[in-house]
Amino acid sequence: MMTLKENVLQHDELNMPQDEGDSIVGRSIFIIETTGKGILVQTSFEAEDGRLLEMPAIFPNIEYALAQIDEMRRLVVSKFSEAATIGIQSISSDALRKKTHEEALAYIAAHKDTLI
Repeated sequence: MMTLKENVLQHDELNMPQDEGDSIVGRSIFIIETTGKGILVQTSFEAEDGRLLEMPAIFPNIEYALAQIDEMRRLVVSKFSEAATIGIQSISSDALRKKTHEEALAYIAAHKDTLI
């Protein structure tokens, strides 16, 4: 399973209060992962210090929301494309291994008297 963090939601600096008097500066992000069941998308908040906090994405207006949804859509399509490419490569690799194995068995069968 490949885990890729995609910095999609590029809010300008956001101050998210933790406790009274405290604030966290960072940005909302999408975390997009390829799993065995499909593509997983979740929102999070990446603080300036690198911490990831569970927090929903906030869209301040419809234009921004639709732009981010379009970007998320592009990234999800890209992940499915990557998964398909990896699947095709795996199938091709398996077929090549099977062919090589079959060729080796055929060679052994054809030359069994001289191999021993």
